[in-house]
Amino acid sequence: MSTLYFAKISQFDRSNEPVQVSIPFAQGRLRDPACLVIRDGERPLPLQARILATWPDGSIKWLLVRFQADLPGNRDKTLHFELAGSPQDVPMDGDRVSLRETEEGMRVETGRLSFLVPRQGFWPLAQMALDGQEVPALFKGFRLDVDGRTLTTATGEVSLELEESGPLCAVILIKGQHRLPSGEPYLGLEGRITAYAGKPYVDIEHRFIHAESDAEVSLSQIRLDVLPTAQGQPQLALGEGYYRTQVRQGSDPLEMTITAETLLYQSNEHYVDCFYGDFWADWREEMAGLMLSLHQAHQNFPKGLYVGPDRVTAYLYPPEVSPARVLQGMAKTHRLRLHAHAADASLEALSAASLQFQLPDQPILPAAWYRENDPWGLGLIPQRVPDRLINLMTKRHDQRPETMGMLHFGDAPDAGYTDQGRGRGLTVWVNNEYDRPHACALFYALTGQRRVLDSGLVAARHWLDVDLCHYHRDPLIHGGLKIHTAYHGTGGVTPSHQWVEGLLDYYYLTGRKEGLEGAYSVAENILRHLARPEMGRAGATSVRESGWALRAMVAMALATGEERFRAEAQRIVELLLAWNASFHGLLAPYTSHSMPRVVFMIALTMNSMARYLLLQDDQRVRDLIVNVMDDLIAHCLGPDGVFYYKELPSLRRPAPTVHVIEALAHAYRF
Repeated sequence: MSTLYFAKISQFDRSNEPVQVSIPFAQGRLRDPACLVIRDGERPLPLQARILATWPDGSIKWLLVRFQADLPGNRDKTLHFELAGSPQDVPMDGDRVSLRETEEGMRVETGRLSFLVPRQGFWPLAQMALDGQEVPALFKGFRLDVDGRTLTTATGEVSLELEESGPLCAVILIKGQHRLPSGEPYLGLEGRITAYAGKPYVDIEHRFIHAESDAEVSLSQIRLDVLPTAQGQPQLALGEGYYRTQVRQGSDPLEMTITAETLLYQSNEHYVDCFYGDFWADWREEMAGLMLSLHQAHQNFPKGLYVGPDRVTAYLYPPEVSPARVLQGMAKTHRLRLHAHAADASLEALSAASLQFQLPDQPILPAAWYRENDPWGLGLIPQRVPDRLINLMTKRHDQRPETMGMLHFGDAPDAGYTDQGRGRGLTVWVNNEYDRPHACALFYALTGQRRVLDSGLVAARHWLDVDLCHYHRDPLIHGGLKIHTAYHGTGGVTPSHQWVEGLLDYYYLTGRKEGLEGAYSVAENILRHLARPEMGRAGATSVRESGWALRAMVAMALATGEERFRAEAQRIVELLLAWNASFHGLLAPYTSHSMPRVVFMIALTMNSMARYLLLQDDQRVRDLIVNVMDDLIAHCLGPDGVFYYKELPSLRRPAPTVHVIEALAHAYRF
C-alpha cells in the first residue's frame, strides 16, 4: 500500500475534482490496470487508466490514472492505493463522458455539457449546450495575422483522433492546416479538446507550427472570437490578478492587455513556472453564461481579453504590440478553458474555478514508491538524504533565471554565453541544456516539490514548441533540438546538445504523446548525425558528441525496445573503448595543435557509459569508467585539488561540475 498526498491549496471544498497522476511500477508488479485500487478512506474510487509504457516482460511500467477526488478547503488530504490480487470493478454512480462519431464530427457528452468537435475546421466547438439548454454562442475559429495575411482555422478538413477515452475524461486531438482566404494551407495546425465527467467546462488548445519554406514570418495577431447572442442586456466581467483577483463588471465593454510593462509593475513573488495569476472574461444573459480563461497568460505575455455585449475575444497575441518573429521550425501552444454556467452563477465561484485551472491539485507519490519501483533504473533515491544536500539542490533549481514571454517562457538566458558574443549582440538562450526536464523529474521524485515538477513540464513544453525544429530542408537540422543560441532557433543542431530523457519523462508524467513523438524526432535526428563519417572515427569530434548520443540511444532502447537504438548504443560503446585505447585517454581536438582532456565532457560521457549498463552488462565498460576517472584525477586537478575546465593553460580554471561528481560515484561503485 502507498499514498497519494494532496497539499493544501484552495480555501474552498472541491467535490469530484478531476485529477490525474502517473504511477510507475517495478517489472512484474502490475499486469492489469484494473488491479489498481485507490481509496478515500474505505471507499474505492472509480478510475480511468491508460498504459504509457511496459517492461520487457509486458508488465506495466508507467500508468496514467485519472479519478475524481473530494478535497477539503484549507486542508491537505491523503488517499491510499494498493494492488488487488484480481481485477476490481468499481461502479461509477455519477455522470460520465460519452462520445459518438457522426458525419459532422465527434459528439461529446459530459453529463453537464454537450458539444460537437467538427471535422470541417477547428472552430473549436459547435452546438454547445449546458444541462440540455443551448449555450447561445457561435465560435469563429482561431485567426492568425502573419506577414499581412489573415489565416483561419474555420475552414478546411481536419483529422480527429482519440488520444484517450473513458468514463471520466476524453481527449480529442485535431490536426490540419491554417487557411488563407483562398483556401490555400499555410502554417500547420494542431488542437486538443479535453472534457471531464460531470463538469460544465472544456479545455481547448491551439498550436501553430511554422513548417513552411519561409525562413521567418512576422506574427501580428492570434485571436479567438466567441459571438454570443442575448435576449436582453448582457452582464460582463473581467478578472485579473496575481494576489487577489481584481474583478471589473458592468454592461459596457471591458478589456485588458497584459504586456511586459504590466508585469514590470506587479510585485509578483510566485515561482512562475508553477503559478503567476489569473486572467478571465465572463459574459452572461438571462438564460446562461460563458467564462473564458487563459492559462498562464502572464507567463506567456502579451495576452489580451475583450468582453462586450456581442463578442468575447481571447487575444493570444494582441495586435497592438510589436509583431513577433517566428523562425522556421518554431511552434507555439496556447491553452484556454471555456466554462459554461447558469445565469446566476457567482463570480466568486467562477473565479475560484479559473484559479483551479491555473493551479490544479496534483497528487504526490512518496519518494519511497519511486525507490521501490525505480522506473529509471538508476537506484538514485536512498533511504536518507542529508538536508543540506536537498537544500543546496533546491537552491540550484530555484536560482535559474525566471523568464516570460510567448516564445521565451520555459527557457532561460545565459549571461556567460551572451558576454562571449555567441549571440552577436543578442541574448543567448540556454535551450534547457543539459536536459533540465529530466533533472527536474528526478529531483521531483526525490523531494515531491510541486514547483520542481511544474518547472520540468514547462521546460519540456518549451522544447516541444520552440527549440525543436519542426521543419528544415537540411535533414541534420530537421527534427532536432537547437543548440544554445540567440532567439532560440538561430543556432545549429548537434548530438551534444540534444536530449530525449526529459521528453520521455514529459510523456510518462503527463500522458501527452507529443512528448514521446518529440523524443522519437530527436532520436531520428541524432541517428542521421551518427551516420556522418567523422562520428565513426575516434578522436575526430569532441567526446561529448558520442557521449550524449549514447545516452539518447540507451534511453530510446529502454523506452521502445527497438533493436536499432540498442545496436547504435553498442556501436558507440565500441568506438569509445577504441578511442581510449588509441590515445591513452579520451583526448579530443580543440585548437589546431592540441587534443586536451575536457573534464566535464569526458565525465558526462562516462555517465552515459554507466547508463549503457542498464541495457547490457559489460565489464569492459566498468573498467573504462574507473580507468578514465583515474586518468582525470592524475592529469586534471588544479593546485586546490579541484577539477579544472579544460587541459590547456588558458582554460585551467576551476570547474567542479555535477557531471564529474556523478562519474566519480560510478567509478567508486565499480
